[in-house]
Amino acid sequence: MMQITFASIVEGDGEVAALRPLIESIIANSADAAYPRIMRPYRMHRGSLINNAGELERYAEQALNEAGPAARLLVLLDADDDCPAELGPQLRQRLAARFPNNPVSVNIANREYESWFIASSESLAPLDSVEGIRDAKGWLTRNILSCRYNPIKDQAAFSARINVPLARSRSHSFNRFCREIERLLTG
Repeated sequence: MMQITFASIVEGDGEVAALRPLIESIIANSADAAYPRIMRPYRMHRGSLINNAGELERYAEQALNEAGPAARLLVLLDADDDCPAELGPQLRQRLAARFPNNPVSVNIANREYESWFIASSESLAPLDSVEGIRDAKGWLTRNILSCRYNPIKDQAAFSARINVPLARSRSHSFNRFCREIERLLTG
């Protein structure tokens, strides 16, 4: 049986280091015992990823070629002010059309990746919508850290310690990301 391999594209420098521990945290909280080979993510500027025709597909092709023919493609970016329910399917459709033999998952964190950390914070009172918080990085600096939040330094450590069940219950976009990881592992 061939080992599952994840090829991935992310938008931020912090996510390059954070994606592996995040996926490992999700798997550790999942009924599925499969542990994929997780390739180092390709980093692509969000604007290029969304707006430049063919750029997303070019990066995806590079990632998939490096990972091997049976690789799964995982894309993760922030919604910022875009609607995740519109942006995600648009990007997924482009990639699925170009790579019909590879399972593809496009995941859009509602507002920011860091909102998933806020959703898992044990010190928070339950929030109606953690995904509505704009400037999640600033929120983390003000409410969690004693110094300024730095995605490159802090994101991987936070991803490794994320409370997956709590974050899933508080964040629709994180719950969807977890379901997509599980789908890629089984399909």
